[in-house]
Amino acid sequence: MKKHIFSVCLVVVFSISALAQNRQPFKDSQMLKSFSLGVSYSKTVSLIFPSGVHSVDLGSTAVIADKFSGVENVLRVKANVKGFPETNLSVITKDGKYYSFYVKYQEEPSSLTYRMEGEDLTGNTQTITQATGKTAPQIYLTASLNNAPVTFETINMNEADLNFYSREIAERGNKISGIGMNKNKINFDIAGIYVKDNVIFYSINAKNKSNINYDIDFIKFYIRDKKQPKRTAVQETEVNPVFVYPDGHRTIFGKSELNRVYCLEKFTIPDKKTLVVEMFEKNGGRVMTMHIKNKDIVKASTINFKAK
Repeated sequence: MKKHIFSVCLVVVFSISALAQNRQPFKDSQMLKSFSLGVSYSKTVSLIFPSGVHSVDLGSTAVIADKFSGVENVLRVKANVKGFPETNLSVITKDGKYYSFYVKYQEEPSSLTYRMEGEDLTGNTQTITQATGKTAPQIYLTASLNNAPVTFETINMNEADLNFYSREIAERGNKISGIGMNKNKINFDIAGIYVKDNVIFYSINAKNKSNINYDIDFIKFYIRDKKQPKRTAVQETEVNPVFVYPDGHRTIFGKSELNRVYCLEKFTIPDKKTLVVEMFEKNGGRVMTMHIKNKDIVKASTINFKAK
């Protein structure tokens, strides 16, 4: 009986030992550090990222976070309740990077604005100043910036890939005849349609032949029926680009032109519908419209140059 019990004990000991050996601890290089962030109930803290925010996860409902309307790369964070226990915040940006934060309550946040710059594992970022002009404590500037690659569900490329392909396409563009609009000394047309994986790149060119600058308010993509029966509502579905290159240029100066590449998730449309692209002028009436048919979309050129 004692021998049997001893054998059982040996089996248990060896099993525990084997289990412990299978549970390896993380290496220091595998543990990505997090930023420390203080937020308040009465003040909003802004995080400025070098790329657009793709998704946000909050560890607690005690903290709220959302993007500014019309701005992709600025996230505003605020306490939903006072004095909450420490929680966390995770942010994934459109260039495929992952940022992690420890969030704690501070009645007077150390800084109201943080600019997330620098990609080395030392976490060095540029000095951030508050609205009051005070420099944020160094503890908030030395946490490590996580540079883990992320793949999005909707597309197979991150923002760096989209930026590379769009830049190359902008340089290669050739006008597609039969698509576009020429009015009020503005030429609005397609310089090329390309496809890569599940993304279609639309290279759009606008040429201002007048002496009056054209300030772009926005460019809109939507799918609409080619012909609308009388006495029926217009049926249209807006399509939002996943990436625009270059995103910052919004003025077509007199006697100049601007080429922008819009990246949309891959789709085709029925022959009875058309993809409409409209460009609206800010504080102006020069609205430009063009229609892209399905037969033009399916002729998209394949991208055969590789991202660096």
